[in-house]
Amino acid sequence: MRILTIYYRLLSRNRIFSLISIGGFSISLAVVMLLLSFIRAEKQYDRSFPGLDQIYRIIHTENSAFVPEQARQVLESDFPQILAATNVIISKEPVIWNNEYNYQVSIIHTDSSFFKVFSSVFVKGILKGIFSDPHQAVLTESCARRIFGDKDPVGKILNVSHMEDVTVAAIIEDLPEKSSLQGEMFCSTELKIRYSRSSSNGKSVDLYKSFLKLQPDSKAGDLEKEVSSAIDPLDMEWLKGEYLLQPFREVYFDVSLPHDDLVHANIKLIRLLSWLSLIILFLAVFNYINLTIAQSTGRLHELGVKQVFGADRLQLIGQFLREAFAQVLLALLLSLVLSMLLRPLLNGILGKDIQLTQLLQEPSILLLVLAGLIVIAVLSGIYPALAILRLQPSLMLLKQMVHKRGLFDIRKGLTVIQFTATATLIISLLTLVKQVRYVHEKDLGYNTEWLLRIPVHWRINNYVPVLLEELSKLANVKSVCPTHGTPGEIWNYSSHEGLEVSQIASDYRFFQTFELDLIQGRNLREGEETNVCLINQTMLNALGRWDSVENRKVFGSKVVGVIGDFHFKDLYEPIGNLQITNEKMVSHLNIRFHPGDISGSIDQIRKIFEKNAPGFAFSYEFYDAWLESHYRQEEKRAQSIRLLSVIAVILSCMGLFGMAEFSTRNRMREIGIRKVNGANTFNMLHLLNTDFLKWVGAGILLGIPLGWYFMHRWLEDFAYRTSLDWWIFALAATITILVAVLTVSWQTWRAARRNPAESLRYE
Repeated sequence: MRILTIYYRLLSRNRIFSLISIGGFSISLAVVMLLLSFIRAEKQYDRSFPGLDQIYRIIHTENSAFVPEQARQVLESDFPQILAATNVIISKEPVIWNNEYNYQVSIIHTDSSFFKVFSSVFVKGILKGIFSDPHQAVLTESCARRIFGDKDPVGKILNVSHMEDVTVAAIIEDLPEKSSLQGEMFCSTELKIRYSRSSSNGKSVDLYKSFLKLQPDSKAGDLEKEVSSAIDPLDMEWLKGEYLLQPFREVYFDVSLPHDDLVHANIKLIRLLSWLSLIILFLAVFNYINLTIAQSTGRLHELGVKQVFGADRLQLIGQFLREAFAQVLLALLLSLVLSMLLRPLLNGILGKDIQLTQLLQEPSILLLVLAGLIVIAVLSGIYPALAILRLQPSLMLLKQMVHKRGLFDIRKGLTVIQFTATATLIISLLTLVKQVRYVHEKDLGYNTEWLLRIPVHWRINNYVPVLLEELSKLANVKSVCPTHGTPGEIWNYSSHEGLEVSQIASDYRFFQTFELDLIQGRNLREGEETNVCLINQTMLNALGRWDSVENRKVFGSKVVGVIGDFHFKDLYEPIGNLQITNEKMVSHLNIRFHPGDISGSIDQIRKIFEKNAPGFAFSYEFYDAWLESHYRQEEKRAQSIRLLSVIAVILSCMGLFGMAEFSTRNRMREIGIRKVNGANTFNMLHLLNTDFLKWVGAGILLGIPLGWYFMHRWLEDFAYRTSLDWWIFALAATITILVAVLTVSWQTWRAARRNPAESLRYE
């Protein structure tokens, strides 16, 4: 009952202030709790595997996750410290049941030791001796339900990738949802459905990713040199060197290794959200203390009366603290409700389901939150109490604040900090939006409009000539070409004497379909069977600026022409060396349309595929949409900063509102005297706003270099990036000043419009 009395007194005393201070603090706490829940959930990845501290991934010091296939047997047989070793490669493959139903399934191509390294829970069938027959397969429960429904899947035959029939031998529980290792089906590597092969100097080796599980008493550091020595003789020249054992618990947050088939965290987003959570939390605390102090100054008469009637200062300090604790508790309860309302919004921005229980289940976090709220309550209660109670009761009865040097200076510092953060966030938001727009609008060197890519399974390569012929006859098709790999998805690489080259296999139609520029020589010719190729301008420069490509060869192929540079990778990397070969490999068909009825043309293309490649799944993507998807992480960052910038601006406005309220109350006598002596409303607005704007200006001056530093560091990740133009900082400063002026002007306008006789009477 006592707590309800306190709440009634608090909320009825000054409704606007109570709504702003408690409401703003609640919103901030809700956002911070949701962000911390997301970050906490990310840190829980890969924690569900039994014996996690014994699991390691083998990596090469040259940023590679590939290990020679035969290394697994050597490690298991020669090292008693290794409990099990497994090879893994993961891919999406078509899985066909009953020659009718075609499913796209994430398959882990591995061996029997996988289930020892990553202890799996057996549900049905037999795991013992699995893959002794390579034509056995294991399904997860969800995959079995997706394909077979309620039927018993054990013993059923599936076709994998239109290549091998396998028999379902066992069912296991799904891999943990929060795991960097994800798959629905497990097949033997001996089937060679999917592998990575490297060739050099007439020697080839199949490469996989390898994981180890050590004996409980073994240490990875003691094994690394021995493992490197054991693998090295089996290796290719380009992978010779030192191998390391990386703890599996670190894999989710390691984004340095390309093509490792694993799920990884968006490290930059997590770091950004961590910093933004901290900024929002500090802004919320500063803002709350600011408003509490401002609100307390309006209670001078009440406190003076209590002192006259015998209340000592300790009792009054206790009253302040009780009220502060009641406000903080109410804000906490409201934040829990608001977090449930804001959760869908943040789920959409972050692309993951945020569960607040991640935070509530951690005793250490709960204790930290509780301790933090206690500190906030003490600071917001005791500081204004001590400051106000330094006044004489007679002055308090007259509602007069005596300005002493240093009194309440902390509030000006809080205002500077708030607007420093606000200016920094606005600069960051403007730069992020500018970079995302730059990426979307940048000329890639080829035209992505009206350009379609269709994945082609290798088993229908023999039908590709027929498909090309029929597709080219469609009225709306301008050009069509086959490729192995595409711009944005390079599959083949070659290297020689330090020259790293990306390769796309195609034919003479590649040049026309992608609308490229020919700089030197000629294009590939129709029906040309010899090993010929095109290279890009960057590769020509790397080869020593040949005067002519005539009689020149690269990796055994005759160079017949040089094409203009275009972005065949994303904009995080500079344009590298590219070779267009005329090898007869196909992974995609690329179609350029005339502007017109695209949906009707796609229906025609679908029918052609169904007629010439029955049983094979048909899918397509437009290049412009597909390439934009490569920058979704940056868009998520921009959306996150946009949301949190709005919250930061609102908090800063609330804090400034409190400071304006405090200042105008203290200067009521001055305002009245100035108006009696002829000052008009505009003079008063100018006087009061100028005082606030110098602190806002100080925040902007600090925020500009901070914003420049953080955005300069972020842009360094892009090989092709926008510039930090002066107008970004000018616009950020202008927005910040406008926000401050609008916030303060409403409060100061009310004070300036007041009858001077009324102002002088109250003072």
